[in-house]
Parts: sequence; structure tokens; C-alpha cells
Amino acid sequence: MQVKKFEARTMKEALEMVKSQLGPDAIILSARDNQRSFGLVGEGSVEITAAVSEDTLQKKKFAESRLRGQDLERFSASPARVQKNIINQMVTKYVEKTQPRPVTTRRYADIEDESGGAGAGSSENGRQLETLRQMAAQQAREIHNLQQAQQQRPVASTPERGPARKTAAESEEIVALKGEIATLRDVISKFQNIPQSMVGTHPGADYGIPFDLSFLFEKLTSAGISEDIVAEILTLAQESIPALKIKNKNLVEAWVARHILETTKVTDGNIPGKVHLFVGPAGSGKTTAMVKMASHLVMNERKTVALLTADTHRVGSADQMRIYAQILNVPFAMIRSASDWSNLVRYLSSVDVVLVDMPGLSLKNPAEIEAVKALMPPAMLNPRVHFVASATSKDADLTDSGRRYSVIGFDDVIFTSLDESVQHGTIYNFMRRFNVPLHGFGVGPRVPEDFETATRERVLDLIFRITTSRNPSIEAGR
Repeated sequence: MQVKKFEARTMKEALEMVKSQLGPDAIILSARDNQRSFGLVGEGSVEITAAVSEDTLQKKKFAESRLRGQDLERFSASPARVQKNIINQMVTKYVEKTQPRPVTTRRYADIEDESGGAGAGSSENGRQLETLRQMAAQQAREIHNLQQAQQQRPVASTPERGPARKTAAESEEIVALKGEIATLRDVISKFQNIPQSMVGTHPGADYGIPFDLSFLFEKLTSAGISEDIVAEILTLAQESIPALKIKNKNLVEAWVARHILETTKVTDGNIPGKVHLFVGPAGSGKTTAMVKMASHLVMNERKTVALLTADTHRVGSADQMRIYAQILNVPFAMIRSASDWSNLVRYLSSVDVVLVDMPGLSLKNPAEIEAVKALMPPAMLNPRVHFVASATSKDADLTDSGRRYSVIGFDDVIFTSLDESVQHGTIYNFMRRFNVPLHGFGVGPRVPEDFETATRERVLDLIFRITTSRNPSIEAGR
């Protein structure tokens, strides 16, 4: 399936773009009016997100490749209904034309040449063909007589007419049939003794998912979405889609894509508040994510930023943050206890944003939880907490870390190492389980380019693997 976003001045122009690029069977996933300016003239715009299956798109491209000149222009200008009929007719005609024709045994004509030479050979071939027909007819009569004799054999023993070899052949055939029947009975008996747990079932059968939806169950679980969430989505799809249309794979896949798009929560891309804390286990990429955000604020939004670190447990972390602060030419300070905040509050009033790198602890014991709480800023600063996690982590580990940090609380989540992960469905799992929006994605080592603001379309792209590279239209540096 391909998902694309179109932007135009009017809804009509946007729909024409959808029809032109994706075809008449494209499904509209979402549409909205943009209040921001569009293009050079500063007008409003309409934004449409549409999807189409690969099979349907290939049919459209095939039909266009067969049209030339004015025919192609008329096709492009035709309504969607007319385009759909033309595509179906051309594809059906091509399939019928390319299908192999069945071999026929019917004789079209008997051509006999009464002259000599080549005609003599034809007569000889005709006589041989007639002889073969007679032999085949004789064999057919013998088989028919054998079947009737077996069905109409009298109860009393009466001598049968015919050669003795025919009776022997009948007995051999009956013995062979009895042997085959005995073999089949043995196979059926062994199959019935196999435990039902050993009989293979389709993906999702344990959750009550019908076979018609098993292809999507397998596809979504392979992308990393947990089985219980996939089962919930497909059960809802089964209830929402009419029974007659549930076998339409493209329709079902489009419904699921729209559902994921609508249920994905993201922030609006802005960075509200003044104090921002970055929390998460060690190795999750907190420091890198924080530096990328600081670089964006300084270079792109021209804001004054202060970098603080409370991660004094890790060797060299304070020196690393100090170097980043020097590169960005921003203030730097360390937080060793809660009392340090009272000394910094008045000084921090002169900056726009304060970013704090918290200790990377697993919080597996009460002592670590209390240590992190002791370093938290005063409630009057109304800090916003970003939980940072690596997309390469296992789903169970992500859930466990999120559950432990829920004791402290966090407002959104940032996923790093998207370029190293192959199962991005874990992002959707975490968002659903903890009911928090996605803030951003780290997609590489570059600062600040390899940081994206989270969008619903990007999440859908990652799960369905629509594109193999990062979407260039997403604003970098956020």
C-alpha cells in the first residue's frame, strides 16, 4: 500500500492530484484545511492524505502505458468512474488475451487427397488414425462391461462367459481397489488420532481472528505491534466492515491504516513550557536527543537556552555536556541536590528554555527512584518531562521501563535509533499502553538534522514500510 499527502489551494484541485497520481480507486484517509499560508501568494490550503494498494496502482500504470496522445489526455480528464471502467476493461482484455488456450481433441475436418504422391501418405495416416480410434472404442466397451458385471453380478454362482484371463484381470483389479481402500482407512485413522493442538492454524486463530484477516494479523505482528493490540484492531475492523466486503484485502488494509492514523497521538511539534527534563534508562539516547533539541532552539528558533545535567552517576557525562554547551555558546550548570535549584531559579529567569539531562537509571529499586525524585525541580517551575527510549529495545523491555518511570510521570515520549530498528510497531505499542503522545524521533547521528517531529503519517509509514528512506518533507531539526 502507498500513502501520500497532497496539498492544494482547493479541495477540487487536491482530489484531482489524488486521482492523477494514485488513480480512481484511491482511498481518502484524512482531509483538513490548513490555516497557514500556502505557496508564494500566502493563501490557505487543503491537505489530503490518500492511500492505494500496489496492485491497483499497477493496473492504473498499465492502462496509461497502453494509451497515447489524445487518448491519454482524454483518459486523464475523465471522471473517476469512467477511468475505473477503462482500467478494468483493459486489464480484463489483456488477461484474457494472455491466458493459455485449452488443448482441444475435436477433429475440425477430414481432408483426403485422392491423388498420388503426398496424398498416399495422407491416406495411410488416416487409416492409422481410424485403427487407433477403433482400439480406443474397444477398450472403452471392455471397461464399461467390466463395471456392469461388477454391479449386476447375481447372488447364485453362475459361470461367466468369456476367456479365463478376463476373470483373472477382474480379480486383480478388485484386490488392488481393496488394498487402496485399506490404505486410505489407515491414513484417516492415524489423522484422527493426532491431537488437535498439533493441527496447524492460521495466524490470529487463537484470538478469534478469521482466516480472511490472518494476512493482516501476520503483517502487523511482523512489524512489531503486539498480538493483543493487533487482535483488538482486527476485531474492531470485523465489526465495522460489512461481511460481504471483509474478503476485500485492499479495503480491510485501508481501514486498518486509517484506524492506526486516527489513534496515533502526537504533540503539535511545539516546545511549550520553560523547563524540560529528559528521563529514561541508560543508553536510551537522552543526552543526544537533548542536544539536538537545544541546537534546533538556538539555530532555528533563535532562543536562549541553558543546559543542565543531573547525571553525575555516569563518568564523563558532565564534561560531555559542558563541551556541548561551549559549542552552542549557552550557559551550563550541574544539579547535585534539590538545593541547587533554589540557587539557579533567579539566574534561569533570563533564558527562554532550560533543558535538563536526568540520571540514566533503571529504577529497579526504591533507592534509585528516591534519588531521581530528589533531583527534580520545584513544582512551581512546571517542568515538562520527556521519556526517551530506544526503538531497538524489545517490546517487553520498553513496557517495563515505561512502567517504572510512570512512578515519576512523563508527558510524552521520544524514540531514538529509528534508523537501526526493524520493528517500529513497538512505538505504537508504547503510545497505546501508556496513553502518551509521541514527541519526536531520532533517526541518525547528525546534530540537529537527524531529529524529526513525530507525525501520524510517519508512524503509519514505519509500520506499513511504505517508504524505505526518511520522508524528506518532514521538517528536520525539531
